[in-house]
Amino acid sequence: MRNSMKALAGVGIVALALTGCSASGGDPGSSGDASTGDETYTLVLGHAGSTTDPRQWAAEQFAERIEAATDGRVTVEVHSDSTLGTWEEMIDGLQIGSTDIVIESLLSLEAYTDLASVETAPFLYSSDEQFFEVWDGELGDEIHSAVTEASGYATLGNMFRGSRELTSKEPVTSLEDLEGITIRTPSAQTMLDTWNALGARAEALPFNEVYSALESGVLDAQENPLDAILFNSIHEVAPNITWTDHMYANYHFIMWDEALQGYPEDIRTAIQDVAAEVGQEYTENTVTNLADYQSQLEEGGATFHELEDREAWVEATQPVVDGLPDQVQTWVEQIRAM
Repeated sequence: MRNSMKALAGVGIVALALTGCSASGGDPGSSGDASTGDETYTLVLGHAGSTTDPRQWAAEQFAERIEAATDGRVTVEVHSDSTLGTWEEMIDGLQIGSTDIVIESLLSLEAYTDLASVETAPFLYSSDEQFFEVWDGELGDEIHSAVTEASGYATLGNMFRGSRELTSKEPVTSLEDLEGITIRTPSAQTMLDTWNALGARAEALPFNEVYSALESGVLDAQENPLDAILFNSIHEVAPNITWTDHMYANYHFIMWDEALQGYPEDIRTAIQDVAAEVGQEYTENTVTNLADYQSQLEEGGATFHELEDREAWVEATQPVVDGLPDQVQTWVEQIRAM
């Protein structure tokens, strides 16, 4: 984080649905005559962020640009604020067609393939630049392909979120401060294991319940990138932010790959190209805005803290890394060598 700032100063159901998509009137999301190539599609896109969350910008940009790129043949309905369900429910819904696209991180796929734990492996990156080297290069392409093959989910575009930081009601600057506090994490097992290894009590909880749980004292802490902390006002109820940089992540436009492959080639290519284009601009916006996010958080009453014993945190979580699948450990070695 600081490095960057310094630099700146249900398969069968799906198969049936896809068969209908290629025929006139066969699917509620498509219409027109497939033989003439004028069929149209309406895609349902959901995310768990608020309307001020950067994911909403990405969703709206995707909707606008895909309609233009396909001359109106593809339109997108955008649903924010978990109105289609939790992110777990929306990801499940991709398999049965209740959602078509979900903006989420790779960690959302850890329940479907343990290869996705490459994102949640703790203390893997030392800088934003190292993260970009991985995900903008051949290794990133390899990870995308392997996760898709193993899980059935396609991960399109790379939308850099920044590094994840600890947000707590009381200051945390050492492992001793962390001992016994209750922290919310996403439901990814590696993240639960990480915080338990650090001495906290990790609890998976839907993100839309985090603010009230912190406010009521059910939770003592949570962790997320600065954008999620700021745009969901987490700092109002947990004003201490520790620069843990324990994990770096992208958002992706996630689709069920079988559904994606069922679209005509020109539509499929347009979806992939627009996702990549929006992802690049999202990343540029994040890098530009990180320092401003920190300033807004401080103006809103947040206090930032540095870790006093980072090496102890890394050492405490190494058993979590050692327990990851062989392929993920190979990726970890490649990343750490960069």
